[in-house]
Amino acid sequence: MISRATRLQRNHLTAALVTVLVAPLGATAVAQEATTATPTTGQAATNLDKVTVTGTRIARQGFVTPSPVTSVSAAEIRATGAVTIGDLMTKLPSLSPSYTLGNSSRFIGTVGLGLLDLRGMGTARTLVLVNGRRHVGSSPGSTAVDVNTIPVDWIERVEVITGGASSVYGADAVAGVVNFILRKSFDGFEMRGQTGQADESDFSRSFVSFSGGSDFADGRGTAAFSVEHSEQDRFGRGNREIGQEFLTQISNPNYDPTQPPSQDNPQRIFLGPGGTSAFSNGGTFILGGVRYLFNDDGTYRPVRYSGLRDTANPANCVDCDFLDLNSVADLEPAYERNSLNTLFRFDLNDNHSMFFEGKYVQAKSQFFGQPAFDAPLRLLRDNPFISPQLRAEMVARGQTQLLINRFNVDAGRRGEDVERQTFRTVFGLEGYLSDDWKYETSAVYGQTTIDRLNVNNRINERWQAGLDTTRDANGNIVCRATVNPLAINPHTGRTYSSFATAGCVPFSVLGEGAVSAEAAAWFNTNSLNQSKLTQTVFSASVSNSALFELPAGGLGFAGGVEYRKETSRENTDALAAAGLTFLNAIPSRGGAYDVKEVFSEVSIPVLADLPGIDRLTVDLAGRYSDYSTIGSTSTWNLGLDWSIIPSLRFRGTYAQAVRAPSIGELFNPQSQNFAFISDPCNATGANSLATAPDRALRQANCNALGIPTGYQDTYTANRPGVSGGNPNLDPEEAKSVSLGFVWQPEFIEGFGLSMDYYRITLTDAIGSVTAQTNATRCVDAPGGINNPFCEAIFRAPAGGFTDAQGRVFPGYSITNWQALAENLAKSRRVGVDVEMDYRFDLLGGNTTLRFVGTRILQSREFAFQDFPNEFVEYVTYVTDPRWRATLNAGYKFGDWRVQWDMRYVDGNLRVVPNSYQANPGQVAPIFNPSYTYHNTQIGYAVGETGLDVYVGVDNVFDKDPPLNYFGTDAGTSMYDSVGRFFYVGATYKF
Repeated sequence: MISRATRLQRNHLTAALVTVLVAPLGATAVAQEATTATPTTGQAATNLDKVTVTGTRIARQGFVTPSPVTSVSAAEIRATGAVTIGDLMTKLPSLSPSYTLGNSSRFIGTVGLGLLDLRGMGTARTLVLVNGRRHVGSSPGSTAVDVNTIPVDWIERVEVITGGASSVYGADAVAGVVNFILRKSFDGFEMRGQTGQADESDFSRSFVSFSGGSDFADGRGTAAFSVEHSEQDRFGRGNREIGQEFLTQISNPNYDPTQPPSQDNPQRIFLGPGGTSAFSNGGTFILGGVRYLFNDDGTYRPVRYSGLRDTANPANCVDCDFLDLNSVADLEPAYERNSLNTLFRFDLNDNHSMFFEGKYVQAKSQFFGQPAFDAPLRLLRDNPFISPQLRAEMVARGQTQLLINRFNVDAGRRGEDVERQTFRTVFGLEGYLSDDWKYETSAVYGQTTIDRLNVNNRINERWQAGLDTTRDANGNIVCRATVNPLAINPHTGRTYSSFATAGCVPFSVLGEGAVSAEAAAWFNTNSLNQSKLTQTVFSASVSNSALFELPAGGLGFAGGVEYRKETSRENTDALAAAGLTFLNAIPSRGGAYDVKEVFSEVSIPVLADLPGIDRLTVDLAGRYSDYSTIGSTSTWNLGLDWSIIPSLRFRGTYAQAVRAPSIGELFNPQSQNFAFISDPCNATGANSLATAPDRALRQANCNALGIPTGYQDTYTANRPGVSGGNPNLDPEEAKSVSLGFVWQPEFIEGFGLSMDYYRITLTDAIGSVTAQTNATRCVDAPGGINNPFCEAIFRAPAGGFTDAQGRVFPGYSITNWQALAENLAKSRRVGVDVEMDYRFDLLGGNTTLRFVGTRILQSREFAFQDFPNEFVEYVTYVTDPRWRATLNAGYKFGDWRVQWDMRYVDGNLRVVPNSYQANPGQVAPIFNPSYTYHNTQIGYAVGETGLDVYVGVDNVFDKDPPLNYFGTDAGTSMYDSVGRFFYVGATYKF
């Protein structure tokens, strides 16, 4: 039996090892390879105990595993001044910034989420763990984890492993695993506060935490708690100078068509101030072939065109009466997080301990975006708000309706108020069944509830009834339906419903500010959407790091069983679900599944102490899973660790991983969505006949659809469609390979280098064919138009079509589309990770240099895996720059410390590479230059008082993002949108 004193020594040695490896900037994969701590002068070397790291359940000597692991420590996190962990993690080169606070509002219901995306393969394919255990999801229908709910000050380290780890942790670990390892104990009390403000505007962030804990029962138990509060302001595009430049892409007036397009002879350029003249906040209309706009007082005048106009889209102009449709967008949402975390551990006896982890987080997010817009609004000629002059002109031209394009800012900007509450408990037992056998059992329950309020969600028919006005018998302006219940809605061609006319408030739309507050309160609603996700996990495992002895060492073994159940339910607003509002018509949805699993792994020391083989170990792992939805799956992993000499080690893995379809992918009903489609049958423009691989074939297929030669679609808005889940989906499957080496030369003390090649190939990837792809492939199919792509695209008849929401489609235009989730795609990521760590003494202080970089070799997306030669290569596109890297430099002298961090983004393209190759002069600039951001922090520990103070600056040199980038979408979020940011903070321990 192992005595408590022995186990305490084990724990102390483990803690010492972790401290050495992660302080002060965090453990790199390099540092993790040391099998012994480096002794200081006069000290004897200490034998290290075995520890368990991400990617295995077998305790190992000195963090040695075949899989490369990158670690970020608590010290490194604090040195950044981060107040939420999500945005910090996306700055790691291996993680794509798919969900930052700044870009999280681009989908309905996702504002405020911090989701991780390893290798850009999708957030659903990155498994997030907390202390090696699963965590409840944060978005309906998905298991993706909001890492912003993880307490910043309780993170001990974060470990990131690339490649398939499904054999160890189960489904979803396709691209890899991110494991947040939190403190296991806390003695004393600690308070930390931080506040900061942007150099440009009054945008601010703040953070407060308080932690406390103590041992009890003569050291047999420990209990601790942590309370955190963080918040940031809402930050609008108009709060920055770059948001007021109003640049637009327009035809280059100096383009020479006799010369090939190039960056010296571009077809299109960015100029400003400019935008679209087709819309205005007060409304625009065309009369007699001339576009007019309404002044604020309701009068009208011709749109001013003093500068250039776009030849491809004449509505785009410079030095004119224009509207920037994104001028009202937010760069950052308002965000507030309050969290309470607790832990409890107690030794029942010398060999068995119980533990408990508890967590409650309340996170609130708010953002505002574009208002509702119309193209067109339809006003009958007798509308009393139409001036006699305008009415006379309509009569003269035989117009019975005035068609108005309007950006309805005065009717209220649409936005979301989201409150998420996350509750999670972990209860378990762990200990030793004998001297060599260790066990752990645990039960995890997590729950996320989401209340999402879509504010200023317009009830469309009320909006239409209120602007359709007339005069009553007393000459008062009233809603037409009030005096004539059989009045026909000019937008739909049907009579108004009683719901639309009850309490109808008449209003004008002629001029900015014309919509009254009373009317807006009547036709707008705040739509409540409520969701609940739950996760239940029971697991049990045993391990033995030396099951029996082989000539080269002890054979390690781990195995266990696990049961997991996931549920999700989303109840949507009744009006929105019925399609009566401006918001997408999304019906209520939900589903559940469970999975039973058995897993095992072995670590086999094959050879040791031979010339050229200091140690050679083979790792094998496997997992069998039985899902209630998709049946059984199996995953496996093969690893090789070859230490040639103590200072040089090679490592490699080959693994199969799976991802089971999510609840949303399986059970989501068909619901409304929108997509921009460039009609492939157009005579000119993007995706026109001229771009077809076989123009004659495309023209013939377009004619077969009834579309005449020379057709040009004039519909410019997003087009409605339906998308949804598929209960017949199969699991995704990935094969991953990693090969690398670790070098720690004895002649450079404190230096280490690791380099690892990775390749991840995902097949049967779940996705939907985009509306654009369906439309294009429909008319490019060699076999004619009787194909599945054409079946998903619907077009208007020759005379045009008006849908139930009043959208007017010209003849032959695409009116609708549909998309189902299918196992049809394929993805591949190939690259090289490099890490260097160098620690040395300088001028009486300690210096640490750390470099982490990723070189992407392939980032390919195959829309159809059955066509292996048809793929889009994204390397060098803005989402996938060839190089991303960080270089951190730290210096500590006495009570002072200085940190200087640099983040590098390689130069990249603003268009996908195949588009650039086809036409390198389509727009200028087409390249984004390389960027290096600089952040710094200076801190001082005030003697023995327990007080530590620090100041920091992010984006020291106030580097603006590339031209017309604002960090609010997946690609441009690589770049800082806030500008220089100052902060100050203090920590007090007692």
